[in-house]
Amino acid sequence: MANPQQDDIARRNRRFKRSLTLRYIAALTLAAAMALTSYGLFRHSMDTIDQAAATTALFGSQRLLTQRVLAQCLLLAAAAAADDDEQRRDIKGRLTQAVAVLTVNHDRLLADLDAPDSLAARSPELRDIYFKPPYDLDRAMRLFILNTRAFIDTEAARPALSDPAFRNLLAFGENELLRDLNAVVQQYQRLALSRLAVLRRLEFAAAAAMLAILAASGLVVFRPMVRRICADRESLQGANEALAELAVTDQLTGAYNRLKFHEVMTSQVSRAARYNEPLAVVMFDIDHFKAVNDTYGHAAGDDMLREIARRVSAATRGVDWFFRYGGEEFVVAAPHTNLGNAALLAEKLRQLIASAPFPHGISGSISLGVAQLRPGESVDELMIRVDAALYAAKNSGRNRVAMAQDCQADDTKCDQPPIESNE
Repeated sequence: MANPQQDDIARRNRRFKRSLTLRYIAALTLAAAMALTSYGLFRHSMDTIDQAAATTALFGSQRLLTQRVLAQCLLLAAAAAADDDEQRRDIKGRLTQAVAVLTVNHDRLLADLDAPDSLAARSPELRDIYFKPPYDLDRAMRLFILNTRAFIDTEAARPALSDPAFRNLLAFGENELLRDLNAVVQQYQRLALSRLAVLRRLEFAAAAAMLAILAASGLVVFRPMVRRICADRESLQGANEALAELAVTDQLTGAYNRLKFHEVMTSQVSRAARYNEPLAVVMFDIDHFKAVNDTYGHAAGDDMLREIARRVSAATRGVDWFFRYGGEEFVVAAPHTNLGNAALLAEKLRQLIASAPFPHGISGSISLGVAQLRPGESVDELMIRVDAALYAAKNSGRNRVAMAQDCQADDTKCDQPPIESNE
C-alpha cells in the first residue's frame, strides 16, 4: 500500500511538471509567434523597398520617355524641313513606340493607385497629384500623349518647327509634365520612407518583445526549474550521504560497523606510517554478556549495548573512532596516541562501565586490550595483537585492562601485567 506522504510528493511533482510544461509551451509559442512576426515585418520591409524601387524606376522611365518624345519631335520636325522621307519614317516609328510605352506605363501607375497592397493605395496626396490641380498629372499626361500623336500625324507627319502647336507641346513637356512627374516621385519616396520608419519601429518592438519573452521565460520557466533541480540535487545528495552513513553505522548502537572499521583503519595505519605518528587501538568485550541475554532477555541485552555505546562515545575524543567490531566486542581507534595514554583511556572506559548499573538494574563490566601500531605493521597484524591482549585480560579474571607487548593469539596473558580493577 502506498505511503500517503509519497502520494503527496508524487502529486506535487506532477503538478509542478504540468505547470512547468505549460509555461514552457506558452513561452515557446510566444517566441515562435514573435519570430514569425519579425520575419513578416522583415519581408514586408523588403517588399516595401522593392516596390518603392520599382515605382521610382517606372517614374524614371516616364521622365526619360517624355524627354525622348520631345527630342524625337524635334528630330521629326527637322527631318520634315529637310524633306528627308526615309529619316522621317524612321523617327516617326521610334516616336510612336515611345508614346505607346509612355501610355502603358501611365496606365500601370494609375492601376497602382487602386492596388490594395501598394504604397499609393492609402495616399490621398498621390491622388491629389494625379487628379487635382495644380498638378493633375493624369490629365496632363493624357493631353501630352494626345498632342504628341496629333503632332506625328500633322500634314502627313510633316510638322514645322514654327508651328505654335509644336512649340506649346515642347514647352508643356519640358516644364509642367516633368515637374508633375518629379512631384509624384518625391511623394512616393516620402511614402516609402514613412512606411519603412513604421516598420522599423515595429521591428524594434518585436525585438523588445522577444527579449521580454526570453526574460520572462527565464523567470517563470528556467528559474523555477533550476531551483527545483538544485533543491532535488541537494536533497538527493543529503539522502545519499544519509544512506552512506547508514551503510557504515551499526543500527543498534550508533557506532560505526565492521565495514567502516576496515576503511578507517586502513587509512589511519597508512597515515601513521607516512607521518610517523602513534596510533593505538583499544578492544573491549562485555563480560558475561550471554548470561545477561539468558537472564534478562535479548531486549535488555540490546539496551545494555546501547548504553555502553553511549557512555563510550561520550568519553572519547572527536578524533577517535568507535566501532562495533562483533556481537559484544567494540573497538576504539585513537590517532596520535601512544600505548601508555591508550592504557589510561582503556582504564577510564573500564571504570565508566563498571561505575553505574545499566537499564533493568543490570550490573556489568568490560575487559579491554590495548595495542600500539608498530612500524611496518598491517591492520590485521595490529588486530591480532590487540585481540590477544583482550583475551589475556579476560583470562586474568575479566574487568581489567591488558596491554599488548609480545602477546600472541593463544597466550593466556601478556608479559606486562594488566591494569587491574580498583574495586
